[in-house]
Amino acid sequence: MRKLIGTLGILALLGWWLVPPVAAQWGAIQSGADALRRAKEAEKQPQQPTQQPTKAYEGSASMSDTKTGVSTASVTYQNKVRNFSYTIPAGWRLERGNPNGAADRDNIIFMKPGTTCGFTIHWTQMVPSFPRKASVDASYKQAMEEKTIGKYLAVKRRDQGGKDGVIGWETIETAEKGSGGFQRIQWQCYDSQNYMYSFMAHSEPKNFNANRAEMQRIIDSIKFGR
Repeated sequence: MRKLIGTLGILALLGWWLVPPVAAQWGAIQSGADALRRAKEAEKQPQQPTQQPTKAYEGSASMSDTKTGVSTASVTYQNKVRNFSYTIPAGWRLERGNPNGAADRDNIIFMKPGTTCGFTIHWTQMVPSFPRKASVDASYKQAMEEKTIGKYLAVKRRDQGGKDGVIGWETIETAEKGSGGFQRIQWQCYDSQNYMYSFMAHSEPKNFNANRAEMQRIIDSIKFGR
């Protein structure tokens, strides 16, 4: 009996030492089998390119340069948030914002690579009691006076009727007294819901004359309503 018990004890001891290596070996085999299965499954999947080509910005179907995002043809955008459209000419690039809509106070910015030319859109909501007509009248009057002291090349009222009832004024700055070393063509206006808009095409004076007509076309392309 003592011999049997001693034999069983030895077997139990041997079992204690042998089980972990066997279990580890089985685990390694199982892991290898799992890895092989995953590799075979991966081989069945279609290979994906390492880098997916993407358009620089939405809506520019004529894009040919996906690295720089410069449009090869003019693109017209319909802002779905505030219901206006505008056209960006070929050779320009979106730098910031959603060109078809953006949140209040979120700028939309385009630039013309190789120049200092840019176009920005910004709007904000005024309180319902804000006197938009009085504000436009006063701002236009002040701009006309500032034209006499050389701040502006041109000043005009620029309203756009219809159900949106857009009213505003447009200014073109001089090189000598422009804002912060820039010359701007700017249309500032209000709609019937008392949203205030600033549409601004701008460049350093060295690029202004050569690009003035193109920047003016951007400003003139802005249309409210569908």
